[in-house]
Amino acid sequence: MTQKKLGILVGGGPAPGINSVIGAATIRSLIQGKEVLGILDGFKWIMRGDISHVKELTIQNVSRIHFRGGSYIGISRDNPAKRPKDLETSVTSLLRLNIDQLITIGGDDTAYSALKLEKMANGRIQVVHVPKTIDNDLDLPHGINTFGFQTARHLGVEIVKNLMVDAQTTSRWYFVVTMGRKARHLGLGIGKAAGATVTIIPEGFNESNPLTMKKLVDILVGAI
Repeated sequence: MTQKKLGILVGGGPAPGINSVIGAATIRSLIQGKEVLGILDGFKWIMRGDISHVKELTIQNVSRIHFRGGSYIGISRDNPAKRPKDLETSVTSLLRLNIDQLITIGGDDTAYSALKLEKMANGRIQVVHVPKTIDNDLDLPHGINTFGFQTARHLGVEIVKNLMVDAQTTSRWYFVVTMGRKARHLGLGIGKAAGATVTIIPEGFNESNPLTMKKLVDILVGAI
């Protein structure tokens, strides 16, 4: 009987700490006697039925990857949850690889894909999701941040502090834009820690009180 395997894939965008998760999960699984496959480039290939883009993960090749940035097994934003056929193909691809356990690393889109994939697998594949996003916009227990957020916030604060020195030196004002889309966490975290003059977050506006360009300019001019 062919031995069942653990698969690991990364979806979404880069964030600090991805390789630490890959390495730790791989080493723990191998110690427990489970072979591990890294699924390259997230869902990109398996949702198309291509199972050739995989990499066997061993203690030897993952033991030092936590010192590197990026993702050792690549990353992509391909989302199989958008089409039932892609989801079904992803499940079939994983089963062809003899994977009965899957770890997905990613943000809200990847978390949703993982949920739908496990339902589609109907007990044939166990799926665990590790929340990864610098946006910190996944609903975790109070006080627990998604990994990647704290590092991004810390580096963002250093950048803004340096800009503040330049602003004072040149008598200019800087308008800094952070990632996060509709989630305030990164921008607010950087603004508070750096002591920004004003921090504008999307939660301060809604459909009845939208943030228009005129309103944005008025806020900035008022702060200056």
